[in-house]
Amino acid sequence: MALTPRENYLNALNHKKTEWTPVFIADCAGVGFAAGPGPWIEKGPFGGGYDGFCVRWVTPSSGGGAPIPAPNEFMLDLDNITEWKDIIKFPDLESFDWNKEAQKEFEMYHVDRNMQAVDFGCGNGVFERLAAFMGFENALIALIEEPDACNELMEAITDYKIEFAKKVKESYNPDAFTNYDDIATERGLFMSPDTYRKLIKPHHKRLNDAVKALGMIPIQHTCGFCEPLIEDIIETGAAAWTSVQPTNDIVAMQKKYGDKIVFMGGFDTNGEPAQADSSLETRLAEVRRCIDVYGKNPGYIFFGFVLVNSLNPADVGAAIMPLVQEAVRYGHEVSGK
Repeated sequence: MALTPRENYLNALNHKKTEWTPVFIADCAGVGFAAGPGPWIEKGPFGGGYDGFCVRWVTPSSGGGAPIPAPNEFMLDLDNITEWKDIIKFPDLESFDWNKEAQKEFEMYHVDRNMQAVDFGCGNGVFERLAAFMGFENALIALIEEPDACNELMEAITDYKIEFAKKVKESYNPDAFTNYDDIATERGLFMSPDTYRKLIKPHHKRLNDAVKALGMIPIQHTCGFCEPLIEDIIETGAAAWTSVQPTNDIVAMQKKYGDKIVFMGGFDTNGEPAQADSSLETRLAEVRRCIDVYGKNPGYIFFGFVLVNSLNPADVGAAIMPLVQEAVRYGHEVSGK
């Protein structure tokens, strides 16, 4: 019996037989921090504004409207990081209307739960939230100069994230829960592997353990060159790594770890195919390359996105949907379905 897109996608995440290369967005709907900023308490409202921590977010068109902390408006610095308990106020999760937010997103993104899996994107993992409070440079310095204070703050952030995940389970009831926490550039890690293992990995693992206990599949989102940490990502309990980019040796990792973790991505989001002025044929050729090169190996889900210099969600969708449609078409063609 032929699998539904939902069944095929979940089979991939659970290392079971698939009938074609699964495609994120088509076979799995992204809610939360995915197509939009998600609940305003994490990344601020559409168009920018304050989140539940009183961090102000802006949405520059150069980033396709993706929210970033307002530059130079940070709450913490190297002088007061040890006093974070007196400065940081966590959102009241009980006061947020979770069911209303979930219903709004399901309707906005036309989610078909019978045919699609559902992934909730949870923005601002422990390092990203630390950076939102004090900026990336100061956050990295603080990890070295004030590791105890950073660890205590990230412990509190993880406590909050676990309670957040419980609310997500009750309201959205997603199949998967993606923790967004970028810790690398295209060239290398923001920090030494040892710093990651001592100060960040334990929090990732504790959150993933809680997510699994709630009946959701934990997924780790980290852009950039994180290949040196692949075994650590596996040890945190993440079922998949998204959005893995070809700056990493994806094929080598698939062959060595494809039975332990799923690699989601593959599209050259830092190269020519993802640039705002790239031709459609260049982008579609990159989609087919991903299916041909990565789709034949175990543990792969296609996901691709491109740069769009616009604040209009329709423009972003118009740029991304041809990739999704081609991945579905070509993936079925290659598999003979």
